[in-house]
Amino acid sequence: MTAFTALSDFLLYIVMALVAGSVALRFAPGHKGREAALPPAVSSLLCIAVPILAAAPVVQLAFLLSPEGQRMRAFVDIAKGFRAGHSFLFVAAAAILLLMAIRFGASRWIQAALMIAAFSAVAYGSHSATIHETAGFIAHAVHLTLLSAWAGIVLLIAWRPGTVPDWRGFLKWFTPLAGSFMAIIIGTGIFLMLLVMNADEYAASWILPYGQMLLLKHLGIVPLLAAAGINAFLANKDHPPAGWLRLESLMLLLVLLFTSFMSKMAPPHDLDKTFAAEGQAPLTKWMTGPVDSPLQAHFTLQADGIAALFMAVLFLILIPLAERRSLPGWTGVAAGIGFIAAAYLGLMMTISF
Repeated sequence: MTAFTALSDFLLYIVMALVAGSVALRFAPGHKGREAALPPAVSSLLCIAVPILAAAPVVQLAFLLSPEGQRMRAFVDIAKGFRAGHSFLFVAAAAILLLMAIRFGASRWIQAALMIAAFSAVAYGSHSATIHETAGFIAHAVHLTLLSAWAGIVLLIAWRPGTVPDWRGFLKWFTPLAGSFMAIIIGTGIFLMLLVMNADEYAASWILPYGQMLLLKHLGIVPLLAAAGINAFLANKDHPPAGWLRLESLMLLLVLLFTSFMSKMAPPHDLDKTFAAEGQAPLTKWMTGPVDSPLQAHFTLQADGIAALFMAVLFLILIPLAERRSLPGWTGVAAGIGFIAAAYLGLMMTISF
């Protein structure tokens, strides 16, 4: 069931990002990206998908807590009595209201407000909001809203670059907006991470399933930012660099995939207690061997680990080099995935628990 809810969350992130990106593009100046916004009919269909995908955690709880034949009743009871259920109901209500706003041509400000309400409803059911009712909720809502708006614009432009007639004008509007969004996204992301774990236990948390996904997410952000920088500053500014935009979108989807699985795993509020309850991540048993509590991480200079990290640096250098040498777009995709794999192996080979 964890895989089911994680994949549902992954699809939910994509759907909500596309709607958020479409709403955000309506705030662009004329001919600087507004044309890339989704048609109302498509946005409406995506709004219909939101409650269906958002129901996954409630469905999971209904299957876990009730016997066969009573799961529909359990679904209703969970929706009314659990925090996850309240989050689902708020998301569904916001999505329905947004659907009506889109169909009846409400102003972009009303659509934006309803989109923010939907993201706030998702944040209400998050780990961070459970840990810290106010700060965790606000930080998660801001993080999710800005990330989704930025991601949605990237996805819409990457796969439909021909919808932007004035690429230079679009970059002039979007580049400073994306930069400010990214600064806030990174800041709130660090804050949210420190809500659920101690900073000095970051490396030690890699032994846990949650820590593995967190590490992969952070590694995925590096080629994502590299691709974003290329598209904003290095690529030809006369025409959309379709291949490099798609590289950015694919790296973004990888980060969202890691995030969706991470959100379904127990965060290490107390590292040793979480390890006792969750156990060791399967891949780490092969990488580092079985470990015991108390958990401590020590970095050691291992030749194979250093070699893997060196390969990761080469892969990262290859990303802008491929753009400068006009290599095929798949080169950047391969380099980005290669960086994640090599950096992951290098870090795991140079750490002992």
